[in-house]
Amino acid sequence: MVFELTKMTWPDVEDGLAESSLVVVPTASVEQHGPHLPLSVDALRGRELGRRIAAELDCFLAPVVRPGMSDHHMDFPGTISLSEETFKAVIRDYCESLTDHGFTDIALFTSHGGNADALVEVADRLDADLDGHVFVAGDREGMMEARTAAMGEFGVTPEEAGAHAGAAETAFLLETNPELVEPTDGATGFVGDVSDIPLEDGIRAVSDNGVLGDPEQATLEQGERLIESCASYFAGEIEAETARAVESR
Repeated sequence: MVFELTKMTWPDVEDGLAESSLVVVPTASVEQHGPHLPLSVDALRGRELGRRIAAELDCFLAPVVRPGMSDHHMDFPGTISLSEETFKAVIRDYCESLTDHGFTDIALFTSHGGNADALVEVADRLDADLDGHVFVAGDREGMMEARTAAMGEFGVTPEEAGAHAGAAETAFLLETNPELVEPTDGATGFVGDVSDIPLEDGIRAVSDNGVLGDPEQATLEQGERLIESCASYFAGEIEAETARAVESR
């Protein structure tokens, strides 16, 4: 069962807190995703993953936090980026509101890599400052391993799956929001090792169309497997962390 805050009345939330005080908070972005995907990709991904995580753990799901930190995409029209200071302030206000209402465990995760470092920093601070336990579920490496394994089942390489708007993110949207996916013919961007790409130079420095990967390899079947794999990874990380926190209380 999912307790989705935006679909509940306040008495529903009050009653739900008697069953679970764990809330999942996705963070995302509003940024370019190539010529074939909408700017809402990360937010759509965050909500769907959050919904599946909450269903597996029988807990609450908060609204997706967006925009995020996307300076490296600002060369592309439509991208909206928050400063690190603003992003952290939004996360603080979110978490303070939730702990004020009795949520004891706040599991943050990000569907946008640009938020990752700042999210860990603010979560650590909030965990020390607030009554509840605030933490970031999993990490980029673990999520990428889950994604690579899922796409690899279909013979898609990590480079084709891509770090941004490649086969992986395109497959995800083919499963969840196919009506938002434009034709991928000619949408292939930079296909190669992106581990050493300096984000401060911006994505356009390595990919003129904003794509890192090969969206032409994407299929709906990949999308469903990808969602299952990533949601299972995050749910497992949250379950392990909340169990550890209970033992230490």
